[in-house]
Amino acid sequence: MSISLSHLTKHYGKTNAVNDVSAEIGHGSLTAILGPSGSGKSTLLKLISGLERPDEGTVVIDGDDVTKVDPRHRDIGFCFQHYAPFRHMNVAKNVAFGLKVRRRPAKEIDARVDELLALVKLEGKAKSYPSQLSGGERQRMALARALAIEPRVLLLDEPFGALDAVVRAELRHWLKELHGQIHVTTVLVTHDQQEAMEVADQLIVMRSGRVVQSGNPLSLYESPATDFVHEFLGPSTMFQGQVTRPHDLELVSVYQGTVKGRITSIVSLGFEAQVTVELSDGTTTWVQLSRNEISTMGLRVALLVGVRRREDDV
Repeated sequence: MSISLSHLTKHYGKTNAVNDVSAEIGHGSLTAILGPSGSGKSTLLKLISGLERPDEGTVVIDGDDVTKVDPRHRDIGFCFQHYAPFRHMNVAKNVAFGLKVRRRPAKEIDARVDELLALVKLEGKAKSYPSQLSGGERQRMALARALAIEPRVLLLDEPFGALDAVVRAELRHWLKELHGQIHVTTVLVTHDQQEAMEVADQLIVMRSGRVVQSGNPLSLYESPATDFVHEFLGPSTMFQGQVTRPHDLELVSVYQGTVKGRITSIVSLGFEAQVTVELSDGTTTWVQLSRNEISTMGLRVALLVGVRRREDDV
């Protein structure tokens, strides 16, 4: 199902949480809405869900204007960071809850629960209780519960925010695979740029209640519309007055670089390292290099070097 947002505006007192937002979310896509805290991304998700009503504008899902439709009648599945499982119910009953509320036949409910638990790889946990699951397993249970009603839209609000980095990385990969199987139009709110870049087909970047830029991840990364988008989507540094990707810079002989400088620090980041250089024009920049490059070039703190953009190499 496609989602069309037109001139959405939402005020909380004097605060413009969402300010004249228009966006198109494609049928079957996995779209990430991202931005810093207070950018309006969660409020925008609530406007799509119906949990909040806009002061102005419309929400259209698959051609139907649902702006004033109760959230219970929008066929939307929800999954939040704090997924609030029913602690007194086992996994199977948690997943079945929405179907029971809708008075589906018992055989249909059992079959649907079995199907979903297999889909989210919790087949052996049907009789376990939430307290007996890991954080990643509880989040997968929450997604199964959201999918049980066969929603036409799935909304995810910081679903992995409470999990550690390793589990988050595993669930990102799993979510991408899951979406490839179910093709439900999915909207993910996150402040994690890597998460958005890894899983989403489309990005909507917000700042101060407005959409700054939208499009596929690669186009936004390579052709950011503003310095804010450039800095927000991945590492960046300043060089010759421009926001630049640190891997687009290189260190060369002091006689070859566009600008001369002195290395002030080298910080290992695993396979790569961050080399900070104080430039002769009084500014500071940093360059992303492999440890092999650093070793081969004999780089060290206090060494005089030249800095230039890689495309300057001729």
